[in-house]
Amino acid sequence: MTHSYSRLIASTLATGACLLHAGAGAAQTPEQSKMWEAQRAQSQADEKAKAERLAAQRAARKADPMAWVRTLNPMTDGGWQFRAVAPDGSWASFSTEHQMKRSGRLITVWLREEYPEPQRNTGGDIYFSYVEKIQYDCANERARALLIIYYSENNISGSETSEATDVKQAAWVPIVPGTHSENVYQWACQVVNGKAHS
Repeated sequence: MTHSYSRLIASTLATGACLLHAGAGAAQTPEQSKMWEAQRAQSQADEKAKAERLAAQRAARKADPMAWVRTLNPMTDGGWQFRAVAPDGSWASFSTEHQMKRSGRLITVWLREEYPEPQRNTGGDIYFSYVEKIQYDCANERARALLIIYYSENNISGSETSEATDVKQAAWVPIVPGTHSENVYQWACQVVNGKAHS
């Protein structure tokens, strides 16, 4: 068998394989094509409707952020007090004096955050609320997170995952003026400063 004849056979086989593959793709019936198009159209319509609902919900929260906050459980048994809500209603924060601990100019408190839309933690888990055990240095205007517990549902309920930091390794973060963090810091440090709780 000559080399040219071998190449001819190889070329013929390759062409046949391509035609077979093309034939398989073209074997879709008109009914199947119509069904596929209908499914794609339905999927696009569903995505559009979902986006429109989300936009409407965001607009409503921005117009009246407290309306969403009122849907949350105040959880007064845990001493939770409403602190703030974002201007666009994208989050709400609470604090509690329960388990508040003081050591010199350091004070440790629990904070709670709620979200109307799903968030993701560093591990990729979805959560709608979390609590954070945070320590404030009232002498040096800084804070460090000791423990965060994420919850899959609002009102710190559902399944949970946590991230803990050794207190000796927890990094201090400066309190930035004019931020929500500063407001919470000032509230917590009122205890150290001997003022009445707000």
